[in-house]
Amino acid sequence: MNILAVDTSTKVCVLGISAGQKIHTNEEIVDRSHSKVILPSVVALLAEAGLGSQDLDLIVYGQGPGSFTGLRIGVGIVQGLAFGLEIPVVAVSGMACLAQGAYRLDRHEHCLVALTARAEEVYFGSYSVADESMVKNGLESVGQAREISRQDANKEWVGVGSGWNLREQLEAAAGVSVTHIVPESYPSAVDLLHLGVARYQQGLSTSALEAKPEYLREIVASLPES
Repeated sequence: MNILAVDTSTKVCVLGISAGQKIHTNEEIVDRSHSKVILPSVVALLAEAGLGSQDLDLIVYGQGPGSFTGLRIGVGIVQGLAFGLEIPVVAVSGMACLAQGAYRLDRHEHCLVALTARAEEVYFGSYSVADESMVKNGLESVGQAREISRQDANKEWVGVGSGWNLREQLEAAAGVSVTHIVPESYPSAVDLLHLGVARYQQGLSTSALEAKPEYLREIVASLPES
């Protein structure tokens, strides 16, 4: 199975191709130039893997959260390619990718991911490993650092992401003390492919036209009934 992975949620344009037993990656800091570099980079990576676009069987994409413009560019490219090739797509959380990286590199089994949103707000997600893949403990969210969800104090947690500059507030709200903090990073193509394959095997692929970014800000609390 030949799989293309795409993530444009950060200043890094993350691309990967899994072909047989080999993975090819291109992870380049482009700031706000995703629209200029992504298609030429996909073509170059396909050539490196010895493939044409028609050889692809699946596209995995990072659905965010992250840059509004970056996510729209990435999802647009994914939709166009997958629709033209008539192949399915799989969405993967960017925060789950960061947690997967912490497990892959240092075997951290329980991760609290916090990414800077604005002011003292963070994108937040809690993840634990199951069958070598990071899975969510509850819903991902965005909001004040002091309002994140409580966590299991019996687990050994590590903090991941830029939002941990608000460590005191996050630990107090979560009711845990993290063992240490993994600095700001970006989703890796290797982790994106790993989680994408796991989700595909669980039957979680969709059609190209169903691909969409996840901003999390669209998830808001319901107003109380009057």
